[in-house]
Amino acid sequence: MRTKTHAMSLVLALILCLASSAISFAEEDPVGTAAMMGIGMGARALGMGGAGIAIADDASTIYYNPAGLGLIQGRAVTSLYTNHHGAAGYLAAGYAQKNMGAGILRLDASGIDKTDEFADVIGVFGATELTAMAGYGRTVIPGLSVGGSVKYYSQTLPANSGSGVTGDIGVLYEVGSGNFRVGAVARNVVGAVKYDEGASDSFDRSYGIGAAFRPTEPLLIAADVVIEDGVEARAGAEYSFGSITVRAGGSFGAGSSSLSAGAGFAASVFTVDYAYQTHSVLPDSHRFSLNLKF
Repeated sequence: MRTKTHAMSLVLALILCLASSAISFAEEDPVGTAAMMGIGMGARALGMGGAGIAIADDASTIYYNPAGLGLIQGRAVTSLYTNHHGAAGYLAAGYAQKNMGAGILRLDASGIDKTDEFADVIGVFGATELTAMAGYGRTVIPGLSVGGSVKYYSQTLPANSGSGVTGDIGVLYEVGSGNFRVGAVARNVVGAVKYDEGASDSFDRSYGIGAAFRPTEPLLIAADVVIEDGVEARAGAEYSFGSITVRAGGSFGAGSSSLSAGAGFAASVFTVDYAYQTHSVLPDSHRFSLNLKF
């Protein structure tokens, strides 16, 4: 009992520390770069409003909270594809096994018209962004896992390219049999992108806390609060009917709001997930994932 109380106290202390750091950073430097790192990994979490910090039961935990790698059983693979708001192709893939994981994110905007001062098309150009990550997570005392990841980012533009290294740190605590989890994560905590022309730009830091609750086996409820360019709340739920799972959720704050819905179908070791996300300004997006557990 004393061990559980100590673990929960440690988690709460870390959450408070991350939250105070987030508020301080938002006041000092609200502008950053590498926004593609915030799109997501996996249509499952995106179908629940983007809440994923405390779920940690599939390969997307390398993205949402690397501390979850300490809880992974077996091996898991996830992937995501979307035409992001109708503007760029986005592909993500992740792999996780006990204690270790890796992932990749790629955003490709090609075939963009290049115009002159008279708005006449004189050619086409493209831009790509790539993030590769590797992470490690471990259970340090019963119920409490900590983890971190290292991420390499590169951006290719016609006139100026750049790259940089950053990382995430996270903590996750599960109560009893794992029906309730609470976690915290700090993303892009160090580093900057250095460009060919000599300039540099700090990564977008973000800080989040999350909780996941499974009151019955078919039902999962998750909620996150993320601080980046403001405070954003993300919440959603999923319910399984045998091999079929339905999801719904939304995100609110940070100057915009979004609703989402989705579904998944499981067959043997494979799962196919779909999520639909609205946007208050940009076109809505369709997200597709193929997952594997073995």
